[in-house]
Amino acid sequence: MLEGLYDLPELGTLPVWADPEFLAGASIAGLVLLLVAAFLVWRFLRKVLRVALLVGILVAGVGLWEQRLELRTCVDDCSCTLFGQQVQIPLDRNPRCQAS
Repeated sequence: MLEGLYDLPELGTLPVWADPEFLAGASIAGLVLLLVAAFLVWRFLRKVLRVALLVGILVAGVGLWEQRLELRTCVDDCSCTLFGQQVQIPLDRNPRCQAS
């Protein structure tokens, strides 16, 4: 869908414990936090600022959802990234992948 949008430069390396399964679960927690933030923005801010922040939260949520979907299928071809950051795949998940 938005192929080039997530081609961000690698800013650093993710820790070894941040494997695709963990990151997929953490993205669900991130989506829940975005929903709570959207509720708080809707409840307490004025109209113009409310709309701007809700659009930003919506864009972040869509991006996080897209990345979560990619994390579910990337282990097969050893090419897991999260917003341009390389994700190490545990050898027990796919023995063909080399730890980077």
